[in-house]
Amino acid sequence: MSISSGPLNQLSYRGAPPILKGQLKQSPADFRVDEILGFEPDGEGTHGLFLIEKTGITTGHMLGLLSKLSGVAERDIGFCGMKDKLAVTTQWVSLPLAASHSSENPPDWIDALPDHVVVLRWNLHRKKLRRGNHRGNRFSITIRNVIGDDPEFVQRLDRLEEQGFPNYFAEQRFGHAGGNYALLEKLGRLSNARSISRADRNWGISTLRAEIFNRVLSDRLSRSTEATAESGDLARLAGTNSWFLVADEELNNAQQRIDIKDIWLTGPLWGEGASPAGECVQAEENRIAAEVLSRYGAENWSSHLHDWRVDHDRRALMAPVTGLQCEEKTEEGGRILNLSFELESGSYATALLREIIELTQT
Repeated sequence: MSISSGPLNQLSYRGAPPILKGQLKQSPADFRVDEILGFEPDGEGTHGLFLIEKTGITTGHMLGLLSKLSGVAERDIGFCGMKDKLAVTTQWVSLPLAASHSSENPPDWIDALPDHVVVLRWNLHRKKLRRGNHRGNRFSITIRNVIGDDPEFVQRLDRLEEQGFPNYFAEQRFGHAGGNYALLEKLGRLSNARSISRADRNWGISTLRAEIFNRVLSDRLSRSTEATAESGDLARLAGTNSWFLVADEELNNAQQRIDIKDIWLTGPLWGEGASPAGECVQAEENRIAAEVLSRYGAENWSSHLHDWRVDHDRRALMAPVTGLQCEEKTEEGGRILNLSFELESGSYATALLREIIELTQT
C-alpha cells in the first residue's frame, strides 16, 4: 500500500512532490525512535521514571503490560506520547512507587518484563509524566528498495532543514487504513453522544480536528501562504504553546520573525464556538471546517463539541527539523537510504518523509 494513498492523499506539498520511491518498515529495526525528555529525573520523590525500550508493540499495549505486572492502575501511569508499533522505540514512563523503594532498590516487576520490553535505566521523580512533557524525538529510519533519481535531492533536504516541513497529522492519527473516518460518521449521526465510550469520544475529537487542520494547511500550501503573515493570523512563539494575534500594523515585524523561525503561523484545532483568528483568516478556516463537518454531521458535531467542552486550540502549520542527515547505500537487496533527524514533540516523521520520498509500507 502506498502511504501517499492514505489520509494525506491529494494534500499539498511544500515543494515539488518527491521523485524517489522506496519501502518503509520492512522490520521494526528499520524505524527507530528515541524520546528526548529534555530533563533528568529528580532523583527523589514518590514516582519512578523509567526509560523503556520496546520492540514491535504499541505504547498502549506496553502500558497495559506495566499495569498488570506492577499492580498500578493504567490511569496512574504517566507517559509523554504514543510510539509506533512496528518500530524499536524508547520512551519515558512514570509509575507511583511504594515508600520502601529507593534508587538502589528497583521494583520487582522490572525482572518480569518480556524480552521485547526492557527498562534501560530509571530513577526517582517527584511527579507523574504528562502528555507532551518531552522535548521531542530522535529518528533513525531505513528506507529500502529505493528507485528513481532526484538530481536535487541534497537541495531538497537542505530546504527542509532551513525552512521546516508541513506539520500534517499523519496516518497514525486516522487509524489503520483510515478506519477512524467510520467513527466520525457514526458520531455525526448521533444526536446525543454522551453515552459513547471515552475512547471513541477522544478518537473522534482527535480525528475531526486533524482532518480540519490538514485541510487548512493544504489550502495555505496551495496558496503559498503557510509562512506568509496575513492580518488575523495566529502565530506561535517557537518552543512554546503560546500564540498571539497578528494585527495589520504588525505584519512586517511578524514576517521578519517568521523568516528567522522565531514564530510559526498556526492552523486550527477545532473547538466549540467562534475561532479566535482574525476576520479574514477565520472566514477561510470556517469555510474549510464547514466542508469537513458537512460530511460528518455538522449540527450534531457542534453539539458534541459543546457537551464535551472542547475549546479551540492552535497547531503550527510548519514544523522544524534538526540534524537531518541521509546516507545512501547499495546492498544485495537494492538501494537503501538511512535517514536521521530530530523533531519536536507532536510532529510526525512520516509527514517529513512525505516531502522527501514516496513511500510504500509492507
